[in-house]
Amino acid sequence: MKKFSWRSYWSLFLSVFSITFFITMLYGLRIHPYFGFFLVVLSIILSLIFGFIAISKDTEKKNIAILAIIIAFGSGAFFVFAFLMSQMSGPTEL
Repeated sequence: MKKFSWRSYWSLFLSVFSITFFITMLYGLRIHPYFGFFLVVLSIILSLIFGFIAISKDTEKKNIAILAIIIAFGSGAFFVFAFLMSQMSGPTEL
């Protein structure tokens, strides 16, 4: 009988964590930006790793893992897009 395992749930948790932590870091959490970006990127990478491991197992259902991988790719694309857009304006001269 196939069931969900901890890999699927952790993959989903980490993919949602990266989005919420990024938005919280922008609007309220006062930590060093490099450390925050490191945590966001690390959670996206770990979510993808856990998701692909969960998909490769034959004894697991794959619904949550596929959803987590889609969310992780989407949040990664959003994170890269936001980072690139923040670099578009050059330094202002006074």
